[in-house]
Amino acid sequence: MSVRTWRWLDAAWRFGPPLLWMGIMSGFSTDAFSPEHTGGYLLPFLRWLLPSATPAVLELLNVGVRKATHMMEYGVLALLWYRALRPPEADWPTRAGLIAFLLSAAFGGVDEFHQTFVPSRTGSLVDVGWDCLGAGLALITYAVYRRVPGKSVGLGVRG
Repeated sequence: MSVRTWRWLDAAWRFGPPLLWMGIMSGFSTDAFSPEHTGGYLLPFLRWLLPSATPAVLELLNVGVRKATHMMEYGVLALLWYRALRPPEADWPTRAGLIAFLLSAAFGGVDEFHQTFVPSRTGSLVDVGWDCLGAGLALITYAVYRRVPGKSVGLGVRG
């Protein structure tokens, strides 16, 4: 295999996952995943899970689940970007973590802007904040966990 082919495969292996995840996340920004549509599944499940909960509590839980989902989506995205950007010889390069955070935050902004064009959705700076919180917490958790003695954790990249 030529060096050129090897570099292309390496780039696809590194950058393919975050780009694919961004495509999946874009699908979550469509009408099909609007609060009106997902509430039709989530609220009955929450009612079944907590039969004595009031409608106000169920609505609060619905919002909480949606915000937690924002955080998880962007936490995964930040870790995938970190995986793509981390130099193979580095244990935890701050620069790669910062760039991963900024790329995730920027995509959160673009995603919320996109939602302003979807009739059943609204773009929200508050949601960008939830996205950033999820990305930051994921990267910080990973950085701290890597420092725990005796723990072996990796993101499956070369190096």
